[in-house]
Amino acid sequence: MRNKTESNPEKSKTGASVTGVKPRDAASLILYRSVAGEIELLLGRRPTKSRFMPDVWVYPGGAVDPADSRAVPSSPLNREFTSKLAVGNSHARARAFGMAAVRETFEETGLRITQPGDPGKVQDDSYRALRELNESADLAVLRYIGRAITPTYRPIRFHARFFAACADDLKQPVKGNGELIDLQWFTIKQTEDLDMRVVTRYMLEQLTEMLDSKDPNWVGNTMFTQKNKKPFIKRI
Repeated sequence: MRNKTESNPEKSKTGASVTGVKPRDAASLILYRSVAGEIELLLGRRPTKSRFMPDVWVYPGGAVDPADSRAVPSSPLNREFTSKLAVGNSHARARAFGMAAVRETFEETGLRITQPGDPGKVQDDSYRALRELNESADLAVLRYIGRAITPTYRPIRFHARFFAACADDLKQPVKGNGELIDLQWFTIKQTEDLDMRVVTRYMLEQLTEMLDSKDPNWVGNTMFTQKNKKPFIKRI
């Protein structure tokens, strides 16, 4: 994740509480696959020296970049997602979140959720690499899981939209850029022993709900945050 820095202290240098920080738009992608009848998820651990959630297991993802709005996908994002993403009903903005989720996943894991296509002449290393491969983001395979906003008392905040994609057919090796370490596939049962933030576990619950429903039209409709340091979930 680019610019994923977070200071652990919840006070400024003067000792005052940090409030009113505007959350930055971000996107994450939950990759899942079926192995021997069990669902496995790809997770990576934030390095120990990271200022943002050190040693915590997370899904690939990061902040939305301007390039994500300019790049051209190989397939369209489901328009049913637009009203759920808090983007002012702008499908162009919704599409940028899908592009960011695919781009960040490519950067952090080496896995390409792509199809043949030209992402356009976007001045961004990841999109240039995809253009050389004649590939661009396959947004049609994304499922929308939900969104989450970092609590107001945190000094750095994100408003993240979570997507999911089936990785059954991915053949590329997992090889990241170092922003996530120990990248591994875990069964849902194995994730119980991992150090994961409550929001990460909540989105896993939403993924499980989607898979259990077997409904191809299932769309996430919740927003997760914390109030008084307790989970708060709002249905949209």
